[in-house]
Order: sequence, then structure tokens, then C-alpha cells
Amino acid sequence: MSKSEITAAPTLPVPSNAGRRWGQLCVLAAALTLGSVVSVPAVAKGKTSTAAKPASKPASKSAAAAAKPGKGGKAAATGKATGKGAGKKTARGGHVARGAAVGAAAAAAPMGLEHWSPGNAKSDQVEDAREFESIRATAQTGDAKAQYLLGSRYRFGKGVKLDLAQAVQWYRKSADQGYAPAQSDLGVMYANGRGVSQDEQQAVRWYGKAAEQGDGIAQNNLGLMYAEGRGVAKDDAQAAQWFQRSAQSGEAAGQYSLGVMLSSGRGIKEDGRASLQWFEKAAEQGHADAQYNTGMIYAVGALVPQDLQRAAKWLDKSANQGNAAAQSSLGFLYANGQGVSQDAKTAARWFERASKQGYTLAQSNLAAMYAGGQGVDKDMTKAYYWLLIARQQDPALQSRVETAEQELSAAERVRIQRQVSAWKPVRE
Repeated sequence: MSKSEITAAPTLPVPSNAGRRWGQLCVLAAALTLGSVVSVPAVAKGKTSTAAKPASKPASKSAAAAAKPGKGGKAAATGKATGKGAGKKTARGGHVARGAAVGAAAAAAPMGLEHWSPGNAKSDQVEDAREFESIRATAQTGDAKAQYLLGSRYRFGKGVKLDLAQAVQWYRKSADQGYAPAQSDLGVMYANGRGVSQDEQQAVRWYGKAAEQGDGIAQNNLGLMYAEGRGVAKDDAQAAQWFQRSAQSGEAAGQYSLGVMLSSGRGIKEDGRASLQWFEKAAEQGHADAQYNTGMIYAVGALVPQDLQRAAKWLDKSANQGNAAAQSSLGFLYANGQGVSQDAKTAARWFERASKQGYTLAQSNLAAMYAGGQGVDKDMTKAYYWLLIARQQDPALQSRVETAEQELSAAERVRIQRQVSAWKPVRE
């Protein structure tokens, strides 16, 4: 594949005022500003968010660099995730933060991280049940840690039938004894109305108790409540202070949240370089959104010399954790041989993964690759399919849709339109 087949700017675009407002730069797709963006800065590697990750809030405007109609189209560098229903409360009761937030395709999870995770390994039901009985026996003696673990077993249905009311009961017993993880997770239950009536003031109360004990997760959760004005008067300065305490404790989510606040000067003096430092700390701990931001900062070269190889490294790490924005941006790098060897097949694979999650720009780029037979077999039906899906969020693609329609029969168009009507974004 030659670069003429998928044309694109030789580098990722940087606005002229990058030195001052760098927080808006991350290839124009990473919404580092805090106030009307897309996702909760809460999900840290190794910690459990309380819901799955749907695609991010629909973009309000089409990407300026989106691919134009034509045989091959363009692999554009920027864009926003546009999965249906994202940016709203999820079916599981989740809440998308409009406070401290970042980047497309980040987690639309309910408010707050939880401490305990059932793990990813296949469960051994017999062993789980045996462990559950042991924990329950210890919890009944009044042991605070065991009470918390027992509540978590009920919370996730590990070794016992899932029972959120029982989870809350045991969390409360442990929390009343001052056990910080129980206090923090009880706050999550109140914040999201799980096993108990939703009560954000109670959530703040329990987060506060754990946060004062130095619990990094609770400190980040409390910062989110202040950032959004949930259960407490909105106070950016307080939010930034709690994020800072969480970050300094080593909690990746807090490091990420602090980086976001520093990037825009919300509640704290704007400091782009300090923001990058915190993003990098969180990225090194496996925080997918921080990895994305770090990668895009190096790709743009606004705060540091442009380093596309380093950018590709961080984007790859984020993409492999399912971050659709990172997947799309990584596809762009592979399509154009920037920071990585040019590889149309790999580009198409990353565009496809982001497309399935509802990332509009990736969908239009994938359509361009199918239209031109770049990295995939030429297939105008698939090009039309992805263009129709992308057009739902980006009306500017209408001319490309019309161009594709000219190469299809009426029966093919109807068949694909039916397929599109049933399409839903999925986690990749």
C-alpha cells in the first residue's frame, strides 16, 4: 500500500495556540477539558468499575479531518466515539461523569471504583463455596475484614447467589468498625443505588470517612463527587485536592483525574507538564485512558518533542485494553506508517475494533479501506454498511454514502440498510 492510497497529513494536527491550551490538543479527539465531556476518570487497571464500558458520548460535531468521498478515501487522524446511548445512565444504573473526564471511548461507568474484584479466572464453584463458608464464619465473629469480604462475595455472587441487600448489610457492619475499603465500597453502593436507595449524600459521607484514612480509591471517588456536585456542593478546588491526595497515594485513577484537572486548570493552576507527568504515572500502572492521553500528547508534540514511536507504544497499550479512541488513532498510525511500519492490514484491524464500539471516525476510515481494497478485500457492500452507521452521528458523510450507493443494486442497498437498523455497538 502506498501513502497515496490512504492520504493523510504527515503528522497529527496541532493548533497554533498549542503551547497555552494544550489540554484541548490530544489529536482533537481526547477531550481533556472538564465540563461537558464523556466519561468518568475512575477506571484503574486492577480495580473494578461497576459496569461494562460502552462507547463514549456522541460527538457534537463531525471531525474536521474525516475522510472525503472517493475511491480510497482518507484515513483521518481524529474523531470521537459515538456509540448509541452512551453519555447517559446505563441500563445497569451507571452514570457518566460530566466533571473530571477525558477522551473518547473511556469508561461510562457508575460513580466510583470498588476495591474488591472477583477476578477474571474461571470460577471453581466448589472452591468458591468452601471459601465463602469460611469467610462467613469469620465475619460472624465480628472480624471487619471478613465482613467486608463477605459483603463483596454477595456483591458479585461469588460462592453464593448475588444479593446486593446482603452486600450492603455486611459492608455496613465492616464500615461501622472503621474498615476503609468497606466504607469506600458502601459509598459506591449509595452513589449508584445498589442494594440500597440511591443517596449521594450518604455516598459522600462514606467516601469521606475512608478518604480521611488515606484510602486512595475513596479519595478519587470523593473528588468525583465534588467535581460533579453530587451529594455535595460542586467545588473544583476540593475535587482537585482530593484527586491530588489520591494521586500521591499511588492510586492510578487519582493520578489520571489530577492530570485531567491540571490539563485545563480547573480547581488548580493549569500546568500541562505536570499533567503529562501524572498521566504517565497512571499509564505505567495500566490506566487505559491515561495511556491514551499520554500517547496522544507524544503524537501531537505540544508539550514535548513529537515522538510517534512512543505515541504508538502507549496507544497500543490502551487499544489492547479496549479503548476505542486509541484503537482508531493506532489504526491511523499504521495506515500512514507513523511511529510504526506502514501496515494496511493492521490499520484495518484496529479501525474495525474501534468501529464495532461505535467510534464514528474509525467507521468512516474502515469504509474507505473497504472501498479502496486497502488492507482488506475490496467490498463496497461493507463500505456502504460502515458509512451508513457512521452517518448516524456524522451527517457530513452523506456525500460518501451517495457515492457508495451508486455502485450497489437496489436489493443490496435494502439488505444492508436492514442490517444497519439492527446494529449495536459492542465492547471490543
